[in-house]
Amino acid sequence: MAAVVASGMMLSPAAAADLPVKAKPVPVYDWTGWYGGVNAGYGWQDESAAYTGDSLADPVTGVGRGAGTVFTDNLAIGSLQAGPEATNPTYRQSLRASGFTGGGQIGYNWQIERKWVAGFEADLQYANIKGDALFKAPDEGGVTLSAASSHQLDWYGTLRGRIGYLLNDRLLAFGTGGLAYGGTKAQAAISIIGPMGWNVGAGFVTSIICPGFTTCLAGSSSQTSVGWTAGGGLEYAVLPNVTIKAEYLHIDLGDQNVKLTVQSPATGNGFVNVKFSNAYDIVRMGMNLRF
Repeated sequence: MAAVVASGMMLSPAAAADLPVKAKPVPVYDWTGWYGGVNAGYGWQDESAAYTGDSLADPVTGVGRGAGTVFTDNLAIGSLQAGPEATNPTYRQSLRASGFTGGGQIGYNWQIERKWVAGFEADLQYANIKGDALFKAPDEGGVTLSAASSHQLDWYGTLRGRIGYLLNDRLLAFGTGGLAYGGTKAQAAISIIGPMGWNVGAGFVTSIICPGFTTCLAGSSSQTSVGWTAGGGLEYAVLPNVTIKAEYLHIDLGDQNVKLTVQSPATGNGFVNVKFSNAYDIVRMGMNLRF
């Protein structure tokens, strides 16, 4: 009997080979921790530059039509944005700014249970996103004006929260939003491009006397602005400590105002205000190293 039991406890090598082998569990990727990396992409802006004259130019009464309004009226009518009967119309230029952007980011992720990841990220970027526009009024035998404007984003940064959902343990779809800031430059000018000059003064609160073939009014502005940003993207873990991502951000830094003043040899105290929209769209690819 003992021999039978002993023989039953001893399996042949062939029988042992037929037993199922328990597979080792595949480790699940853990997103929690610090990371830092680099990114590069493309940014653009379909913006407008709105020219308004000094229609309330009297510093004492706050009323009165200034000479700068005559120039913006002429541009609005010459570009067919307003009819001859319009009162103090705004002249608008459309310009598309675009260009390269690239920089670095640092952040932290918390994995919440199995499917959710929350965190924050800060980044600082170089940008070369710029554009310009030029309008020349048709020559109809009188004073012929032109208007030029340009705008550019030189750098920007963001401080954002992130929330994401894991499509699988290595692929994260996320949304992001928070604070944005950046440095921009804007400039604009109004010129007479024909031989006939313009003397605007009688009956107006301000005056502008500008000879032909002259830049009558010009101005520029450089500023650092603070605004907001929102966007989203996908991030994929290619290695235990390396992820790659594709991301879209909309950045709004508010408006930028430029005051155009009289330029020599023109004389006078009239002026024109130009308001630039200051919002951008960014698409970029990035790589992060977890540490």
